[in-house]
Amino acid sequence: MRIVFFGYGELGAIVLRGIAPHHEVLLVLTHSVEFSDLGEPDVELAAAELGLPVRYSATAREPDLHEHLRELAPEVIVSTNWRTRVPPEVLRIPERGAVNTHDALLPAYAGFGAVNWAIRNGEEETGLTVHYMAEDLDTGPVITQARVKIGVHETAGQVLGRLLTEYVPVTLEALNRVNAGYQGKPQPPEGASFYHRIGVEDTRIDWRDDATTICNLVRGQSDPFVNAWTTYRGLRLWIMTAARPTRAHGGTPGRIVKADYGGVVVASGGPRDGDDRGVVLLQVRTETGPPVRALDYFAAFGEYLH
Repeated sequence: MRIVFFGYGELGAIVLRGIAPHHEVLLVLTHSVEFSDLGEPDVELAAAELGLPVRYSATAREPDLHEHLRELAPEVIVSTNWRTRVPPEVLRIPERGAVNTHDALLPAYAGFGAVNWAIRNGEEETGLTVHYMAEDLDTGPVITQARVKIGVHETAGQVLGRLLTEYVPVTLEALNRVNAGYQGKPQPPEGASFYHRIGVEDTRIDWRDDATTICNLVRGQSDPFVNAWTTYRGLRLWIMTAARPTRAHGGTPGRIVKADYGGVVVASGGPRDGDDRGVVLLQVRTETGPPVRALDYFAAFGEYLH
């Protein structure tokens, strides 16, 4: 099919490279490197390797861009990691519609940070959904899905690694269905949810939470994402890895209790008579230093994390 590709970053480049050998890509639309703090030129580089024309836009709202797209007359727009809402007048241009690959099993976890939120919420499964794009974000009919299990101790980085291997095959499968005329299955209202973008303040540890909630936050915000953090002696401390102890450690939430379990035990909240209390910090880093063992970082006990 004749395709216009909307994408950004490493993820967009992976999908572009995967679909280009199978379809005619008329134009690649991406954000400039100035668009985000990360400055990701991946899609631009992939397009250059493939000999594809590139155009830059932050919002895809420019009238001359719309005219260009109408002149190209694509059969379908394919979106992967496009960071802004595509205007409805653009969605109406392609003959067969516009499709997007979202990193969750819609209708749950529409919006942003789906992998992170799923792990933070203790989900056992996530996946990818290719859907027709509608004016409201991530709400269009589902074309196909791929499911990925989340191990009880897996981090967001590990789950993301497995999801990356699914993006190309699930997108190609969806395009085959679009080419065959499949209109997709409407998303049901049951189980639908939307999550906002995750900022630094959204990753701060609240030591009044139970141990499972805190450990899920730490693994859900593993590298390459914004890590979970707390403050120690007035300075921010990033928590890289953590685990639950084999017995509860209660008391005042945030108190640094002792060295044990290969790390440093911190009291947490949770039911007073329950087992889900206490977190073992295994690896930490300051804002300026490399990751270190918590055992090597903390020189004293009885102080507090906030």
